Amino acid sequence: MSNLKKYRLKAGYSQLQLANVSGISLNTIQSYEQGKREINKAQGEVLHSLSQALNCTIEEIMEQKEI
Repeated sequence: MSNLKKYRLKAGYSQLQLANVSGISLNTIQSYEQGKREINKAQGEVLHSLSQALNCTIEEIMEQKEI
């Protein structure tokens, strides 16, 4: 499960609710959660909007790279 999805569920939002609150499209949120797009490559504005909506830091919704 992606970090974005974990924090979205913790906040009690559906994907559509997060899209409405953050101003990020539903399709984009779905793509990040499903791993079709890498959230670590997202623009700063997108990461900021999502973290603000989820009341967490940008680092918390980014995926950790395996070493």
